[in-house]
Amino acid sequence: MPFIPKLKLRRTKRYNVLNKNCFLSRIRLLNNSEIECTLNVDSTGLECLEAVALRLELCETRYFGLWFLGKSHQARWVELEKSLKKQLDKFSIEPLLYFGVMFYVPSVSCLNQSITRYQYYLQLRKDVLEGRLRCAVDQYIRLAALAVQGNLG
Repeated sequence: MPFIPKLKLRRTKRYNVLNKNCFLSRIRLLNNSEIECTLNVDSTGLECLEAVALRLELCETRYFGLWFLGKSHQARWVELEKSLKKQLDKFSIEPLLYFGVMFYVPSVSCLNQSITRYQYYLQLRKDVLEGRLRCAVDQYIRLAALAVQGNLG
């Protein structure tokens, strides 16, 4: 039987603590799947965003960001240069982060990578379905036709 040391960790409902220098963060992607990242307590938002981009094989990260729900149930963007854990402790309800488009481009032709265009498509589809992006009925029909064409080829 291997020796298992007794670790006395503080119980918390907010974080799955691996040790006192690390924490586990969950990130919900645009396709509604979730990934987990093990981060250092001093890790910045940029380090977490780079970890997500690495898993998605995304090179054009300057258009994307991470956000969370604040205590007033408002979406709040993660400040990339500041400690992620401190931001979540101070402002968020839960440690769940969301990956999303932070900056939109005027034309999709500006995006070089196909995975970047796909993430943009997922964000726009989500915005249309949740009613955050409003347009005329004929534009909705055209967007639906483009989505079907993109899925079927």
